Amino acid sequence: MIQDFKAVFFDVGGTLLRVHPSVGDVYARHARPYGFDGEPDALNQAFRSHWKSMGGMESLGTAKGPEVERGFWKELVRRVFEPYGLQRFDAYFDEIYDVFRSDACWRVFEDVTESGLLDRLQARGVVLGVISNWDSRLPEIIDNTGLGKYFQFVLASTVVGSAKPDIGIFQEALRLSGVQPHEACHIGDEVGTDVTGAQNAGVHPILIDRTNRFPDTQPRIQSFHELVLENV
Repeated sequence: MIQDFKAVFFDVGGTLLRVHPSVGDVYARHARPYGFDGEPDALNQAFRSHWKSMGGMESLGTAKGPEVERGFWKELVRRVFEPYGLQRFDAYFDEIYDVFRSDACWRVFEDVTESGLLDRLQARGVVLGVISNWDSRLPEIIDNTGLGKYFQFVLASTVVGSAKPDIGIFQEALRLSGVQPHEACHIGDEVGTDVTGAQNAGVHPILIDRTNRFPDTQPRIQSFHELVLENV
């Protein structure tokens, strides 16, 4: 049961937060003044395709620093807009990079809030932390979405220099928590990064699978409500 762990770590994208209303919608809205006249759905498709071909942020491995993270995102955004010949691309990228710091671009998943899981764990004195393949904007995003009050630390891969499933970022979380691997669990939405990474570090994994992508993976939940119900 989750309350038996002394520390609980959380992934962010797809676990705690989702883009609102979508990456394509945000990209398109801010690209109109730069000459973009396409549709958000096309940008969503291009984003998913290029994210996959570039290997996501886990492709950065142990690389770290502002140049690394901005370079990754600039190349991804460049590929997304390549068919459209966007005007003043550098200026657009600077704008959109900052836009995604704002809470206007993010929503906390309803079950995270409605379940009260974070409040319950915090009230029990469980150490709560974030482990995410993300960049240095992450602490600001966590604060802007109202989640910062729950977490004792927020670890972003390009700051730590370790991207899941590499065990380095998990080891740093354990160090900051002051607990042994078997005393911690990690909740995330990807098997290849979250589940495998946690297992490699000796941390108990819990897969959050709201859309039934990985029905054969265990332990698996489809809502944070399940973690609250198990404690009743």
